[in-house]
Amino acid sequence: MASDTVQYGRTTSSSSGQAAELIGRRAMSNGDHHQSHPDPSVAYHFDWDFRREAALWIGERAIGVNFHPLATEFRDWLLRQGHFSVFAEEDKGTLLSLTNPYSYHASVIAAILARSINASHEFATGSELLDDMEADIERIRIYNEQVLYTARLCEATIKQLLYCTQIPEPYYKKAALGALLSVECNECKKAGKPRHKISMLGSLAHRYSLCLAFDHCLIEHLKIVNRRRNIEAAHAEAQCLRLRPSAESRAQLAQDSLDVGNELVHMLQHVADLEARMMQELKSCMGGSDARD
Repeated sequence: MASDTVQYGRTTSSSSGQAAELIGRRAMSNGDHHQSHPDPSVAYHFDWDFRREAALWIGERAIGVNFHPLATEFRDWLLRQGHFSVFAEEDKGTLLSLTNPYSYHASVIAAILARSINASHEFATGSELLDDMEADIERIRIYNEQVLYTARLCEATIKQLLYCTQIPEPYYKKAALGALLSVECNECKKAGKPRHKISMLGSLAHRYSLCLAFDHCLIEHLKIVNRRRNIEAAHAEAQCLRLRPSAESRAQLAQDSLDVGNELVHMLQHVADLEARMMQELKSCMGGSDARD
């Protein structure tokens, strides 16, 4: 499912974009307006625009998009169709460096998840003799690591895009995956207005008329990931330890990893759709290709 090569850093060229006059320069306040959805079963959405931090700037000239299409790249990597980039602290500070903190976080999480995926393949296809108990403990360890970092990757790739919008950061900065999907709107609650749910991921999708597809398809997959993390990886519970031949433990991990991987590929395709739409809109605002292409 995964290739064995990770591309570190990013490439640049000398082309540059034009002034990005259409990119927003003020942040929304926590009380700014958000919309109910025509479908009452769908959480409320923010109406948003891009903020200045959505682009990289030289003075008043926008020179690039301030996020990296990691969901697109990591999906390609899972399907053995390409590489994904990893950004280190040493990549910061240059003219074309991303200033989006979630881009760096997401790339590190992706690198860890890739290691776990490769480890699951090595364990599942290995033939060395293992003690039955040790084999099943290793199965549980690798699987729980995959579950945890799959959820964390989804969170980080979503937050990377939210950072480029005028949606107030307190709504998502400390939010776990479930809260990015649907959470009670505290601002309306405090104001004595009717209580309702609001979705950060749905807000991103709403701008591009993708919210129904996201809420009816991607949301269900993300709920599965979040539930798996809560039950199996993040708290006091774990998969049951079974004393059985190591070959059975290997086969179980192979199947479990395949299930998680297939769900992740599906989810990343939806987030990749958002990456493409947002990048296209930002480049259009800048009047052409961004300088980091």
